[in-house]
Amino acid sequence: MRALATALLVSFLVACGGGGGGGATPAPPATAQMVGEIFSTPSEIGTAEIRSGFGYAGNLPTSSAIQAAGKQNILDLLFMTRGAVAGDRLQGRLAPNVEQQLAQYASDNRALLVPGIRVLVADEVYWNPPDQDDSTPVLQRQLDALAQAVALVRKYIPLASVGVTATPYSSFGRPNTVAFIRKAIALVDWVGTDAYWLGDPATVPALHAWSRDFPALAKAANPRVETWYIAQAFRLPSWDLATFRAFIGEELGYAQAYDGVLFFGWQFASELDAQSIGAKFDADTKRLYQRYLVSP
Repeated sequence: MRALATALLVSFLVACGGGGGGGATPAPPATAQMVGEIFSTPSEIGTAEIRSGFGYAGNLPTSSAIQAAGKQNILDLLFMTRGAVAGDRLQGRLAPNVEQQLAQYASDNRALLVPGIRVLVADEVYWNPPDQDDSTPVLQRQLDALAQAVALVRKYIPLASVGVTATPYSSFGRPNTVAFIRKAIALVDWVGTDAYWLGDPATVPALHAWSRDFPALAKAANPRVETWYIAQAFRLPSWDLATFRAFIGEELGYAQAYDGVLFFGWQFASELDAQSIGAKFDADTKRLYQRYLVSP
């Protein structure tokens, strides 16, 4: 869910290989699938076209509006793992006052901390471009920091379901990182993945393999983990429309095997202009998302 600019610069890494192996599409979850949308402002909740019961926001006013609308919140606690200065995340350094920050957050936002709450403590674990170190010492430092953050959340917000996201771009050509993604999943209650296509047709097969195989990878790492597919709902005008449609159509098929689907880009996409969002898609492209729309 991180800003797209860096990923656009490094999407060629997919050609190095990676992702999951072959195999059939996993069976869909037995229970009804959860659906959510990533919002940036309270007003977007009232104009939503995605039929959702969950909402994620990076700011507290929008989180409060999500709750007021009767949706379940996925709260942003990314301040816990971003560190205080550049390079902290790669080095596995949390902010020196992270526990105090979390304690204050829990005290200030009690109204949001209700049963069923989910919190995001790390976005795209081990993805630190341009540094793509795949060595165990570097990855272990980041895992240790994540474990510390998770433990703090469980101390101060014990009813929260703690989660992280993982991007396939962190795994391509980095087999050790794939192993550490599994270790991260073992620490948490839910995990999301964002296999965004960024315009290069050569990347499509590896992204499909990742999305197809990720639920099995996650459940093998942690049988009780909740899986979320973070669905792409944005497209730059320069990206081939036919390739995008084919990609999204197949990806949303894989999405049905996840416990939840969380849409990013339908009403806003960070760093992209308003014409790139899903709400501006033509009718044929919107039709690919129809099972999730209020008016299919």
